[in-house]
Amino acid sequence: MRRSIALMVSTAALVGLAGCSTGSGGACETPSPAPPAETALMPDGLSFERIGTVTQVLSTQGHITVRAVTAKTLDEVTVLIQNAVTAAGYRPAGMDNEGFEAEVFFTSGLYAAGQAVVRRAECEGQWDIELVLIDPETVPPSTTRPSVP
Repeated sequence: MRRSIALMVSTAALVGLAGCSTGSGGACETPSPAPPAETALMPDGLSFERIGTVTQVLSTQGHITVRAVTAKTLDEVTVLIQNAVTAAGYRPAGMDNEGFEAEVFFTSGLYAAGQAVVRRAECEGQWDIELVLIDPETVPPSTTRPSVP
């Protein structure tokens, strides 16, 4: 009987510790995916399927912002973001990984075309991603040089 009670208490403790916790000590909620109308705003070929949950997509003044949450490691997620954005037609332009946050930079033609910032989320073991890309429809053809004033 004592062994059964001890096993139940141990199991309950493990289940309670399985969720991530915020700074306030509460359990973290599963991120809510962005609605299909928002994810449809993402550039053709861009997929976060292997990265994490897209929680919001905005399109404003020639830029597309994708916000997401992932439980992948920082090193892994920066490479996955680079691969996903490259599949959408952008070119990688560098990375800066400081261990607690990272940035990934992109170009399109002759233009700086975007940046992904990955930072620790409130939930332990999760990372917040903010990817801002220039809308591919606003980028002049790569043969056009920017005008100099």
